[in-house]
Amino acid sequence: MKQTIRPSRPPATAQRVPSGGARNVWPWFVTWRGELAALALFAFALIVRAPWVLVFGRFWAEEGTVFLSYAWTHSFLDALTAPHLGYYNFIPTVAGILGAHVPLEWAPRLTVAMGLPIQMLPAALILFTTIPGLVTPMRKGMALLLLLVVPSSPEVLLSTALSHMVLCVVTALILISALGGRIDRVCKWILLGLAGLTGVVSIFLTPLFWVQWWRERRRERVVQALILTCCALLQVIAASRALSAGERSARFDPTVMVGAWYAKFILTPLAPARIAYDHLDRLSAGLSAGDSLSIWVWMVTIVLFAGFLFACWRAGDRAALLLVAASLWVAFLSFVLSTGPDTRDKLIAHLNFGLRYYYAPQILFFLAVMVCIRPGTALPKWAQGLMGVWLCAVLLMGAFNYACAPLDWPRLFYGPPWAQQVQQWRQDPSKPLAIWPAGWQVTLPPKP
Repeated sequence: MKQTIRPSRPPATAQRVPSGGARNVWPWFVTWRGELAALALFAFALIVRAPWVLVFGRFWAEEGTVFLSYAWTHSFLDALTAPHLGYYNFIPTVAGILGAHVPLEWAPRLTVAMGLPIQMLPAALILFTTIPGLVTPMRKGMALLLLLVVPSSPEVLLSTALSHMVLCVVTALILISALGGRIDRVCKWILLGLAGLTGVVSIFLTPLFWVQWWRERRRERVVQALILTCCALLQVIAASRALSAGERSARFDPTVMVGAWYAKFILTPLAPARIAYDHLDRLSAGLSAGDSLSIWVWMVTIVLFAGFLFACWRAGDRAALLLVAASLWVAFLSFVLSTGPDTRDKLIAHLNFGLRYYYAPQILFFLAVMVCIRPGTALPKWAQGLMGVWLCAVLLMGAFNYACAPLDWPRLFYGPPWAQQVQQWRQDPSKPLAIWPAGWQVTLPPKP
C-alpha cells in the first residue's frame, strides 16, 4: 500500500522568514497566525485582570520612590548609570528617565505600558521557539496558562520595578530552548543582555549556561554564557559595594527556608489564597515567637521535594533537570540575599510576604513538572499520572486564585488616583505624591 506523505509545518528552529523584504512579511504572519493569536490573547488576559492600571496609570513602589525620584533630580547620564538597591536595574531605570521627561500626568501610564511587553516575553519564547516538552499546541497553551495563573505574586503585574523577575523566566527558557537561525540567535543575545543588566536574578543562572555548553559543546551556548557572565561581573561590582555599605546582607535560616518553600511551592499553589495565608500567618507568628515548624510541615516538604527531584532524575530529561535546578537555586539565593541588615523577621516574612521573590521559581518549578511528563521520558506511567494530576490541580487552583486576586489582594490592585495626586502637587509641590501600594509616597521638587 502506497504511503501518503503529508506536508509538515516547518520546525520552530528553522528560519521561517524568506528573504525578499517587506513583501514577505504577510506570509510570515500567515505561518505564525496561531502563535500570534495566542500571544494577543495572553496580552488581553494580562490587561483585563486590572484594566484601570493601564488606563489611569500607576507607579508601583520603587518605580516612584527610587527610579522616578532619582531621574527627576539628576542628569540623564547620572540616572542611566546609577545602581539602586544594591544592583543595576536597566528596565526601571529607563522607565524612570522617560517618566521624568514626559508630562507628570502621563508618566505612570508610560511605565505600565513598558511593563506589558516585558511580561509578554516568556509567552513569546514559548510560542516562537522550540522548548523540550512544550512543542504541541496543547502543551504550549498549558504553559501560557501556567504563566498567567500559577505565580502567587500579583504585584509583578505590569510593573517595570519587578521586571527582573519576569526576565529570569525568560533567561531560563533560553537556557533550555533549542538553537535556531540567525534571528533566533540575535534575539536571544539581546534578551540575555537585557536580563543580565536588569537586576541580579537572571545572572544566578550563569553557571547553568556553562553546564549547558559543557553538555552540548555548541558555540552558541558559549556566546550565551559569556553574555550572562559579563553582566554578572558588572552586577557583582555593584552588589559588593552595597554589601560593604550595609544596604544588603546575606542571612540564612534552614527552618525558615523550609517554611518558605512549603508556603510557596506546596501550599499556595494548591489552596485558596485566603485560607493559605491565614495558615501562613499562624506559622509566621509561631516562628517569630521562637517556636519551630511542625514536624508535619518538615515531612511534607522533604518528601515532596525528594520525590520530585527523584522523578526529574528518573525521567532522564535534561530540560526538566535544568528547570528544577534553576527554580531551587534562584529561590535559595533570593531567600539568602533579599534581606537588609535587620533581624530574623525579614526572613520569616518570606512565608506570607515576599511574593515577588518566588515568581520565577514557581513558574520554572511547574514547567519542570510539565516537561517531566512529556511523551518519551523514562518516567513510569503511574508517576506521570500522579504528576499530571498534581499539575492539573495547580492550574485549576491557580485559575481560581487568579480570578479572586483583586478581592484577596485589594492593596495590590487598587491605590490612590494619580491624576488627583498630581493636581494637589501642582498646587503645593512640597506635598508628597501617594503611589501604590498604600502607604508609599514620593516627593518631587518642582522643576525650574
